[in-house]
Amino acid sequence: MRAALYSTVAILVAFSPLQARAADISEAGAKAIAEKLTYYLPKSIVDTGFLKVTPGTQRYELSIDVAPFLKDLKPQEFSISGLKPFVQYLTPQDDGTWKIEANDSLNVSGFFTAEGKKSNFTYMIDKLVYDGIFDPDLSFTRSANASFEKMMVTTDSGPAKVNFGIDSYSSDTRAENVTGGVADVVSNMRARGFTETISDPTTGLVTISAASMDGRAQIDKLGITALRDLVVFGLDKIKSEAKTLTPDEDAKLKALLKANMPFAENVLEDFHFRDVKVSAEGMEIGLADVGYKFDFNGIKADTRVGFEFSVADPTIPAGLLPPGTEAAVPKFASLGVAITGLNVEGVVSYMLEHADFTKSDPLTPEQSSELNNIVLPDGKMHIAFTNVAAKSDVYDISLTGTMMVNPDNSDKPEADITITARDLDKTVNYLQDNTSKVPQFGQASFMLLMMKGFGKQQPDGAMIWNVKLDQTGKVMINGREMPR
Repeated sequence: MRAALYSTVAILVAFSPLQARAADISEAGAKAIAEKLTYYLPKSIVDTGFLKVTPGTQRYELSIDVAPFLKDLKPQEFSISGLKPFVQYLTPQDDGTWKIEANDSLNVSGFFTAEGKKSNFTYMIDKLVYDGIFDPDLSFTRSANASFEKMMVTTDSGPAKVNFGIDSYSSDTRAENVTGGVADVVSNMRARGFTETISDPTTGLVTISAASMDGRAQIDKLGITALRDLVVFGLDKIKSEAKTLTPDEDAKLKALLKANMPFAENVLEDFHFRDVKVSAEGMEIGLADVGYKFDFNGIKADTRVGFEFSVADPTIPAGLLPPGTEAAVPKFASLGVAITGLNVEGVVSYMLEHADFTKSDPLTPEQSSELNNIVLPDGKMHIAFTNVAAKSDVYDISLTGTMMVNPDNSDKPEADITITARDLDKTVNYLQDNTSKVPQFGQASFMLLMMKGFGKQQPDGAMIWNVKLDQTGKVMINGREMPR
């Protein structure tokens, strides 16, 4: 099965040298496609006949059947029914590109036995559709649309049962601003009706659901043909079964990497799940939105890797909180953190200059240690707090700033952080009004009043605290040193 999937992925590489026109559909063309798609596979795999290419009147039919890989499994350990070949249609276009289409479904079920325990499974997709235009010169899809409807996965391992389903999913991917084998790749994704149900005697029934998901992924200036050359280099090496590189291969690999750095300039992801609900033990907690972001600016001398998580409009079950304290639950909260100033470019450059890939250990222990010094130029990890915030009807607080930590001396961090609070008096009044219900609120209000004395009021009424911490443990708040 892995070989079949591997061959499918290899389509993007194997198709690269293929050039055809609609009038060229032939048995010879089908044979050439099959040979290219299976070029990197062992003969024993190819001889199973799992992959077939059949010429039609205007297109080729590519069929991949994983059944031959399962025939030798013991029936008492693994069984599956409903399996059928996965079919794609390949149509050469007049401009030299290929149209790749699929319109299929999936409905398989079976069981497997591991460590004496039997597990049943079912995988279903009512409709699976793919439509893309592949460019052999670019070795990538110029455009691709994929979708499926009514996906359901169930597993049953004795008393524990898991059901997972998605009503619908669709995505569209585009290669834009293509120049010299480099392109901006953008993908948009949408889904509806996520549901997961977990049933276990020890934990009871747990249900997780989301009404919808939308997301976007983007890679700027992706070196597509450069990555293709690296993939081909790797596949050729795997096919040779050699454990290390020859001197010529070592030089070729380094030349490929040097010529194509940094391979991509920016990687961005932004996903949101809407109307999320989690229910267990008769209670249900809801979130109107759960967000996730990721950004990476590439292999550079000042590489930055950022993450952000956010939640909005939670719904708490009645009776879970003391009466009158519901306002303490934030309506919105986010946590944005980034690792900055990483000299990843320096690490790669050092490896290309000093590594010997003809050896099983390309770097000496001393050289490997030097990489740690290069990636952190000043010996410290730089952490940036980019969007840390929480807001409710009675408080509005945010935090920005930086922190530096020496990995070898992590108990002496340095920090420069600014905390901003709006409507602080409203927060204090709320805490004082609810002290009888939550005794800890009394101490919290006292602490806030003390903090207010160290704060600096802004023209809009907000209070800020600039907190600085040095390696000696000295703390400064708005320029005033705090007693130790």
